[in-house]
Amino acid sequence: MSELSQTRAVKAPGLNGWVEAGLFVVALSVLNIVYALAHQAGVNAIVFVLYATAFAGVGMLFLTGFGRESMSVLRSAQSWVYGLASVAMEGFYFLLLSTVSPAEASLTVRLTIPVSLMLGWFLFSRHISRKTLVGALVVIAAILPVFGFLPEQIRFQAFVLALTCAFVASIKTFASEFHPQNRAAETVMDKLRVTGLVVLATTIVGAIILVPLSLLSGSGVIPQFVVIPSLSAYWHGPTLLTAIGLGAPVLCAMNYLTFSSSVKITTENFLALSAFTPLGALVAQILAAWFGIIAVAPFDPWLLVLIALGIVGMMIVIRGRRGVV
Repeated sequence: MSELSQTRAVKAPGLNGWVEAGLFVVALSVLNIVYALAHQAGVNAIVFVLYATAFAGVGMLFLTGFGRESMSVLRSAQSWVYGLASVAMEGFYFLLLSTVSPAEASLTVRLTIPVSLMLGWFLFSRHISRKTLVGALVVIAAILPVFGFLPEQIRFQAFVLALTCAFVASIKTFASEFHPQNRAAETVMDKLRVTGLVVLATTIVGAIILVPLSLLSGSGVIPQFVVIPSLSAYWHGPTLLTAIGLGAPVLCAMNYLTFSSSVKITTENFLALSAFTPLGALVAQILAAWFGIIAVAPFDPWLLVLIALGIVGMMIVIRGRRGVV
């Protein structure tokens, strides 16, 4: 670790970066269940994500205020890359969870590990050691069989959605790592303020684009498309309840933990530790099904083997990246 990185780690506010990444895994495991519950309630994915991210941003800014540097945050290119990627990620992940179970979705999205390593090498010239490459191949070997277990009619769709999620999540996390105001934040509240501004601004822009399209579609001016929600979707009771009451608090925690942890331990390590998410998602799925919160297909024991293999690959990646920042 370089002297600059050590200084940054000492000054970085909040918890240890690895602890924050672990808490992100817990939050993401819970989000899997929230999304599955919302899907079963007939919630529109796009409207759900719009409400959940908007109220997450509002909640963070309610705690911190806008601050004196709000305009500089909003002018930062990384803010818009992160914000737009956040909304896109949640939308695609919601669609993936409408196709496969929470445990399967969480495991397939671990494609973020090899994707982030590739982007780190290509965009930022980060070194990939042989050990890291071996770990990435082990992770891929743990993921690909999941698609083979899926019914043929949804296999390709699930693969495309999982790969899209992996690319978008990697771009989003790199944007948070290199966000100038995020790197300069000296307190937890500063980081929370930056995160809230970014998330709220991009969801407002999304609403400005989406709501007029819904109005035009509803009045017959433009054709109806799957990606354009109907006007009734915005007032759908289960959507409001799950998005604001469940989705927003979890997304608030996840966005803060992403911003804070990625700076401390780098994007690749942050995403590598997320290999524990499938295990957390599986435990959450079993508990949620046992309590009757969601209905899922019977658990395939083979998933445990693949999850364990993915964790082994993740540990190899992290060991191979030791000292890389």
